[in-house]
Amino acid sequence: MMVWALLCMCFLAVVIPAEGQTASWQKENLQGQMFSVMSGGEVRFRSDALSNVTGLTVCMRVLIEKLYYRVQLTFGNSTDGVSYTGPVTTVPQHYLYVKSDMVSFEMSTMMPSFEQQWPWRNRCFTWESSSGMAQVWFDSTMSIRKGVGRGQVFSGQAELTISGFEGQVSDVYVWDSALSVKHLYCYLTLNHSFPPGSILDWKHIQYSTSGYALLEPTYVRPF
Repeated sequence: MMVWALLCMCFLAVVIPAEGQTASWQKENLQGQMFSVMSGGEVRFRSDALSNVTGLTVCMRVLIEKLYYRVQLTFGNSTDGVSYTGPVTTVPQHYLYVKSDMVSFEMSTMMPSFEQQWPWRNRCFTWESSSGMAQVWFDSTMSIRKGVGRGQVFSGQAELTISGFEGQVSDVYVWDSALSVKHLYCYLTLNHSFPPGSILDWKHIQYSTSGYALLEPTYVRPF
């Protein structure tokens, strides 16, 4: 009870378009902020033009009630790319797609990997083209490594879309390689000594919202 009493919940007023309209792209430092996304809302992020992307790490922090949502990363004008779909109640699996290739990860086989940091839930996945190895990091657990999309290469402006999501999201980062366990662990434990995001970096990121989505100050640690 005391923890919640100490939360800083000062709201930042931002102009959000009416449902069905799309806001223009903006670029700013979002450190210390989060998006609250309600039903029907959507938030997107984009990078500058890229070439020969042969690996990825995608990370974000979330607060949600339902586990299911979709994270899609596309390149250029193509609808193909890399996407992650969270588990549903009837099918407790994570799905990772690299173009038309798909691999699933059973929630029941996820292994403890680090201590969860209040109040956020971490979501990360890594993938490398040369080996095809991919891995999911979910809350305080990690999956085994599995092969998917071996040999695929991506180019063009990257755009990351979070859909089917209701809750808060913050600290969105994307790297053009599979981060080492050391650097990934720094992100997962709120240690800020991880490298800057080479594709998307929360400290200078382009974003656009549509529907019911608010930009607000993030939670302040009570200790």
